[in-house]
Order: sequence, then C-alpha cells, then structure tokens
Amino acid sequence: MARTVESSHALLEQTAYQWKAGITDAALAGMVALTKVACTRSYALCATEATQILGGAACVRGGAGEKVERLYREVRINAIGGGSEEIMLDLVGRQAKL
Repeated sequence: MARTVESSHALLEQTAYQWKAGITDAALAGMVALTKVACTRSYALCATEATQILGGAACVRGGAGEKVERLYREVRINAIGGGSEEIMLDLVGRQAKL
C-alpha cells in the first residue's frame, strides 16, 4: 500500500509542479488524467487491502473498521466522480497519439 501511495503522491507532486511552472492546460491534460487514474487505483487497492487486514471489522458500520468500511463502500463512487478511468486513459492515449 505504501508503494502505491508514494508513487501516486510523487506523480501528483510532479503534475502540480508542471502546472505551477505554467505548462498549458492542453499539454497538461493527459498528465492530469494519468494522475487521476493512478490515484484512484491506489485508493481502490488500499481500501481493498485495509479491508483484508481488518477482516470482519471492516464490514461493520461501527467500531474499529468503520472508516475502512466507508472508504471501501465509496471507492467506486469517488473513482467515477471525476471521470471514469476508461475515458481518462483514452484521453492520455489520444494526447500521446497512440
């Protein structure tokens, strides 16, 4: 989990730096889409693994696993909210002219 979170964070930092440096929106769109996909996949992996670690406690709306239960339940809603991964990856492919 730490590996995916750290790599997603590094990609987010790189994207923010490029935006702050004045890269045009058109040139940055693919990087933003790729960052969103990486972060949402990292989120999904962490929610799944945390549920696995906590076991049954992560399936109850109260108690020790309450936060993990909510994150696991909402992971797909949050991933789709900013645009589905398929659309984001299509945008990345089009910008890379693949």
